[in-house]
Amino acid sequence: MASGRFAIYIDGERLPNPVQSRLAELELREADNAKSTMRLRFTLAQKAEGSFAVLDDDVFEAGMELSLELSSPGGTPQRVFTGYLAYLRPHFEGIESNAYLDVLAFDAAMVLDAEERVTSYPDSSDSEAAEIILGRYGIDIEADDSGVRWTEDDRLLIQRDTDWDFLLRLARRNGYVVYFEPDSASGSPRCRFGAAKLDDEPQADLIIIRDNNNLNWIDFQIAHDQPIRRIAAGINPVSKQIVRADTNSEAEVTGESLYVEESEQGLIRAGAEAVQRFVRSPVPDDSAINATAAGLSAEDHMVIEARGELDPTLYRGLLRAHRNVLIKGVGDRLTGVYYVHSVRTVQKEGTLTQSFVAVSNALGRSGNEAFGQSAEEEPAT
Repeated sequence: MASGRFAIYIDGERLPNPVQSRLAELELREADNAKSTMRLRFTLAQKAEGSFAVLDDDVFEAGMELSLELSSPGGTPQRVFTGYLAYLRPHFEGIESNAYLDVLAFDAAMVLDAEERVTSYPDSSDSEAAEIILGRYGIDIEADDSGVRWTEDDRLLIQRDTDWDFLLRLARRNGYVVYFEPDSASGSPRCRFGAAKLDDEPQADLIIIRDNNNLNWIDFQIAHDQPIRRIAAGINPVSKQIVRADTNSEAEVTGESLYVEESEQGLIRAGAEAVQRFVRSPVPDDSAINATAAGLSAEDHMVIEARGELDPTLYRGLLRAHRNVLIKGVGDRLTGVYYVHSVRTVQKEGTLTQSFVAVSNALGRSGNEAFGQSAEEEPAT
């Protein structure tokens, strides 16, 4: 394995060489519905007067912006993180050479999570409320239309938590994901609020036990106990009518067919009468209750999980979270399209590695997979 090229910036200025020379390890964690986290580990050495380099040099200050550009060996640098200083964690031992400073930074969700507020969004849909929230911070947002509009004289949409927690709650009830990524051109944070893009063009192939192998290892888990549908009911207080949802997901099927259909047959064979779950405390509106049931069903149906580690040198690129990827070399049923839920990227001791969690709702291939794409052919994001 080889080292990737990287550059760290503080408030837009490149990290000074004397500081970067003490960088022993960097780690980036990205995932749906979570704050992206960057961790930088610097070695500490005591100066003659007793102070420690980096720690006592006022390099890192509250509120400063930290960003990371990274590339695989031989690849094109990409801005993969923009965020803000969150924690300083100095560590000391009796052996001075074991002393280090961990610097943690969170993405823009940290700023949205700073203030709890009580406010309302009259005559707005959930996606429009999300746009209003991000507008407070001057952050661009890519939002899917959530459809249901909450009118002021019917059911007022009220927030009583932080902007980040409220976004997570709105995303959850629509079956959406929410996360921040740097804009590929400006490097500024950009928010995604919408359904996981299961029908987008996949990233380059992840390959095991074949020519052009680029995976160090990969594990799979196939769940046989997940519900095939979500049901819900409530009384609309305005129309005084019962509203119901009994729906499956409308999300893209990533392979031959939904695997929960097969597992449902197995559970019924084992003695179950039905394989379903309730939607707890649904919004009693016809459109909203069905959107929530469909969204939760989409989560339930992601029953195939892949966990693995890749070598970016052999992959010839960086695997990114929140996108699809093709996995092959794992047999007829497991080979296919997966959605990358999370990625952990680590640069340590001159070696760049990535580990990931990817999910799928189907076994077998659909027949439309474009296998053979290499990472170096993909445009930088």
